[in-house]
Amino acid sequence: MTANALLVAGVGASAGGLEAMLPMFAFMRPTGRIAYVVAQHMAKNGHDELVVRLIGRESALPVKLAEEGVRLVADTVYVIPSGKDGLVQGEMLRLQAPDDSHISTPSVNALFSSIACSCRDHGIGIILSGTGMDGVQGCRAIRSSGGLTLAQEPGEAKFDGMPVAAIEAKVVDQVLSASQIGPALALRFPGSPRPDWRAPEHVHENLSRTLAENAPDYADPALFDPGLRELQQLLPQILKATGIDFSSYKEDTLLRRLEKRKATLGIESAGDYQQLIRRQPEELHVLQHIFLVSVSSFFRDRESFNILKVSLAKLISGKRPDEPIRVWVPGCASGEEPLTLAIILKELTDRCPIEIVGTDLNPEALAMAREAVYRQTAFKEMDVALRDRYFTAKGQHYQAAPELVDCIRYEQRDVFGGAPPHNLDLVSCRNLLIYMKSHLQDRLIKNFHQVLRSQGLLFIGQAESLSFIGNSLFVPIDHYHRLFRRRH
Repeated sequence: MTANALLVAGVGASAGGLEAMLPMFAFMRPTGRIAYVVAQHMAKNGHDELVVRLIGRESALPVKLAEEGVRLVADTVYVIPSGKDGLVQGEMLRLQAPDDSHISTPSVNALFSSIACSCRDHGIGIILSGTGMDGVQGCRAIRSSGGLTLAQEPGEAKFDGMPVAAIEAKVVDQVLSASQIGPALALRFPGSPRPDWRAPEHVHENLSRTLAENAPDYADPALFDPGLRELQQLLPQILKATGIDFSSYKEDTLLRRLEKRKATLGIESAGDYQQLIRRQPEELHVLQHIFLVSVSSFFRDRESFNILKVSLAKLISGKRPDEPIRVWVPGCASGEEPLTLAIILKELTDRCPIEIVGTDLNPEALAMAREAVYRQTAFKEMDVALRDRYFTAKGQHYQAAPELVDCIRYEQRDVFGGAPPHNLDLVSCRNLLIYMKSHLQDRLIKNFHQVLRSQGLLFIGQAESLSFIGNSLFVPIDHYHRLFRRRH
């Protein structure tokens, strides 16, 4: 990389992107070397001037609405206008009508790919909050050309779809919080700051009020994301047809599954999908099942279950003879996790009765759980000797032993519906919180705290974490493996 040559950083964002850009640009440090080009998904008649004004109010760098043929200048932020795609050619920014293949515009992939082609190892790609997968191909192109790729910390992003997609595709060099991105770039590409640069500690005082002032309509992220608009149309239709309400599920997850379903059907537009639904109303039931589908296996993340086994052994040692061990598995899917827990407990004790309740919304998954017959692929993380001890071969499948099946009761209900089990020793809720919005996560964690006995255990998925409220109610036993104990 040539010293002091201009670098071009593309910034890709969708829903929640503005909330991420405010602290990012507020803490951005001028280096005299980097120009920034923003591709923020917007409706075709979008809020260009509004976005520029909101970013500019907090940014440590000047912010401009991009124009065709503008020459890029270091330490300046250029926002691509709605209804256009932005392409970097040398040190020039070109604007053009979006390609019909682009689901959202301005296209992040188009911008990043042009940066990779034109700037080579002087290119930078930054992925912020947003739904969908736009930016994955562009990040791959930048990395292949020797450039640098960054992504916002998913746990911080309002919508984690875009950063998660890029991270899972292994096309991201570094994951940072939004406010860390500017300082990280300044360290990597040091230069000479402008004399009038405002230090970060003086520019980040009113971010919480910025979006509320002069932008009351921005509160709806669907204004900036056509995928969210389509989802907002579909969810009431699914509720009416099936009785299942997905409005509190994370949009990112639902959108990924919706996009996969449409791709399978060879459908690209929301209008064409609505036409299909009018011709085939049963499609809403198919989509409901796709939204609820969950993939599981026995002893999934085996090391985590080994850690859990140690704590369960200590818990059992403090029980009276014949005192039951009570477990709840919300979101139990087709039963692999309840059966895994039954096996662990059977291995630990033969004197305490085992009472496991598995609950789920999906009737088809529960039917499979009650049948307790599984394919060989479900046992990939389970020791063969343990499998053969508790399962009987049934053709190409395996049938769980009655001594396991008799320990478990399955119920079809929402995790917030009905009377939950109480006085529990363990709640194993793995990979359910990731589907819920934060306020529902907190509500569910409070419910778990109420139904657990003193010193009861909470076991969650490795991709999940507890909020401030959750950490006030539970103390970590093993934070990496997401095992917690009730505080009070």
